[in-house]
Amino acid sequence: SYTDLHPATPRTTVGQAFLATNFFYAAAGLWLGIQGDWFYGGLTELAGIVSFAYHYTQLEFGKNRSEVRLALLIDYFCAGSALLTGGVYMVQAGITSVPIESLVSAGVAVVCLSLCWVWEFGYPYIFWHSLWHISSAYTGYLVGQDHLSKIAGQ
Repeated sequence: SYTDLHPATPRTTVGQAFLATNFFYAAAGLWLGIQGDWFYGGLTELAGIVSFAYHYTQLEFGKNRSEVRLALLIDYFCAGSALLTGGVYMVQAGITSVPIESLVSAGVAVVCLSLCWVWEFGYPYIFWHSLWHISSAYTGYLVGQDHLSKIAGQ
């Protein structure tokens, strides 16, 4: 199941602002790609594009729609791929050498995502999930930057 975001739609200011938070994935992914990590950067960008599509359908169609469930399933696969890749990067680096800023940002992202499940309706969900988009994209950027700096130093 997924959250009903009513009264927000893709045409309301709140809905558009929510959709715009997916830009942070595009920015992080593009920057990582330019720096040389096209794989993780591409996964991060793909996660943002698919997240935008999912949330657009969520805002457009409302609750109990198969189109939204399909978009959510695809979103889970794409976001999961980016998250797993970032996790592998952290394991490869050695968890004790991951910068504290990355760990703090990841913690903030998890708290925001968790709060989406506490307030799983309308505006509260949009607020917390927007912060999830921003903080998880920032975490992905930090993890990717750390990975790039470690492979450059080898």
